[in-house]
Amino acid sequence: MENEFSKLIKENDSVHIFYSMTELRPYINNLASYILSAIKQGEHVLVIENERVTSLMYKELKNILTKDQLTHIHTINNFDFYFSSGSFHPPAVLDYLSRALKPFYEKKVSFRIWAHAEWSDQGEGLTLLQEYENEANRMIREQGLFVVCAYDEKRMSNSIKTMLMKYHEYILSEDGIIPSDLYQNTKKHADLTSF
Repeated sequence: MENEFSKLIKENDSVHIFYSMTELRPYINNLASYILSAIKQGEHVLVIENERVTSLMYKELKNILTKDQLTHIHTINNFDFYFSSGSFHPPAVLDYLSRALKPFYEKKVSFRIWAHAEWSDQGEGLTLLQEYENEANRMIREQGLFVVCAYDEKRMSNSIKTMLMKYHEYILSEDGIIPSDLYQNTKKHADLTSF
């Protein structure tokens, strides 16, 4: 998977990947591959994740990466990130992201983002999530960001999952990365058939 991430990122100005996770072990493996791909290309990674997964991630990587390479991983607790205003409020989340990215830009450091949204399908959630993903897409394109958005398969309704596939140009699974057939943008997908 590490090579797929590297190839996709080399061939695109920005990337927005949807990952519907089903099991923890493959999830940790994919997260580690994303980080390894970034570090081998001299990049940093901002990981927005819960404490349990962050701990497992570091356990996985501590025997692979040097102490210096481990400093290229920056973490934010995903609950603090997505609910910084007390509830999921897209402008507050995007403001938090802008503030979190500021040091990377100031230091002129190349980076990628991995964000785990522990979403629970609630009443007005679809509208708020659409608003957030629409603005995130704009930000990703304008700033040339490379982002994986992970969601727990068990916590999503079919309507949320379908909507997310419309806002992410690629889908990550345990089998690889494929273009989303539902993506609502005219930007062409990179050819992934050579993996």
